[in-house]
Amino acid sequence: MRLSVLLLALAAALPAAAEPSGRPTTLLEDDIQGNKRTKIDGAAGDLDAELEQALGGGAGFSTGELEKIEDRLRAALRSERPRATAKLVVFIYPGRVNVQKLRALAEVFVDVELVIDPCERSVCREAVGRHIELVGRSVLKAVHARANYKLVFKSLTLKTVTAMHDQELAVVRLPMAEAVTASAQAGGGMAWLDAQRRNEQEYEPLAIQAIAKQAASRRVVLAAPPQVTRDKGQKTVDTVLRVKGDRNRFQQQVLDALAAAQAGLRENPTTPPEVQLEVAIDIPMKKVETRRFRSPGQPVGLVLDGRLDSAALWANYVEEVKQGKEAGQQLSFSDAEASGRSGPATPGTVDAPDPDDNEVVALLAANFGSLGACVRTEAARDPKFRGVTLSFQWLPTGRSEGAAPKEAALQNTPMARCLTTALSAIRLPRFSGSPRTIEYPIRVK
Repeated sequence: MRLSVLLLALAAALPAAAEPSGRPTTLLEDDIQGNKRTKIDGAAGDLDAELEQALGGGAGFSTGELEKIEDRLRAALRSERPRATAKLVVFIYPGRVNVQKLRALAEVFVDVELVIDPCERSVCREAVGRHIELVGRSVLKAVHARANYKLVFKSLTLKTVTAMHDQELAVVRLPMAEAVTASAQAGGGMAWLDAQRRNEQEYEPLAIQAIAKQAASRRVVLAAPPQVTRDKGQKTVDTVLRVKGDRNRFQQQVLDALAAAQAGLRENPTTPPEVQLEVAIDIPMKKVETRRFRSPGQPVGLVLDGRLDSAALWANYVEEVKQGKEAGQQLSFSDAEASGRSGPATPGTVDAPDPDDNEVVALLAANFGSLGACVRTEAARDPKFRGVTLSFQWLPTGRSEGAAPKEAALQNTPMARCLTTALSAIRLPRFSGSPRTIEYPIRVK
């Protein structure tokens, strides 16, 4: 069976995904002590900026916008003279990019880094707080909209170097929007640091409170307080919710509990990127039966953001953890079993649903950042390029096979290899039946 769709226009996908495996590109670097400024568009940048202004601002991004912000920051540093001050300020693009690609982008993401060296221990924290405010006031707002592009400031990173017996490096990172908010009041930077310290030191009890609040708002009935465990390296967090359920609304209750857990963890900015969620649900039968389900936090977050539907989450990411003799087996749980219309699943098997081509399309759309990056790179290389149709076999195991552009001229190209790699990282739905052919057009405007 063949599915043909025409649904996505690639006007401007997120620049952060443009070169997912590349190192960041320095757009503008200012050595304050050496009074040296280096920018990606070099000496031509000023001429380009003047030409753009004369033509009504039509040629796209240039570092001129960043230089204005950097000039405001330098003026603030001269005026306020913090006891420890930045020696290096860098504006960074999240991936690898060149001037031509930057000028073609409708959205340009920028991270800002400051290096404070030396930063004496007695004044270092105060200096970091002051620099949060100074940068926030210099940037003014996180999003700067221009005629042909949008400049989006994503994060601020402050690196401090303290000279002790050995040099000690500390890193503070926050969303630029929070730096702008902190700059609106005196002492806002220190207040942000104090809140961050509390979030880190009291992470587990704060997360438990936030999850319980989210559970109540979703009418999830907790059978016990949530359990939150963050590893000592603060890189992963495990969360367990024990909830009360009933056999007819089993699936939705588990999904609501997962959403409550992920939403609660999101409230704390120090939550590690790797999150594992588990729901133990008590179902009254002849006696109370407890079943356990697990899911990574990332796909649950996609559901919260409206980028993945709950049916796709249940079919592809939520796994049941069997106990006793079936320990180690992870099975999906169907609506039929939850409502009592089918017997228990055979140990070691997966109760796979019927295939739904639209579900695959929705999942590709939810992961469009990586696919769109491949196409955007080709569009920057070839102005005449107008899009590609990605064709592949959808296997019952939830994997793809034989991915390639449908257009013969685009096969065996760097873009084709990029699309194949991006698709292989996407976990597709499992289903029962024979492999299916999916065609997924991506069009460029």
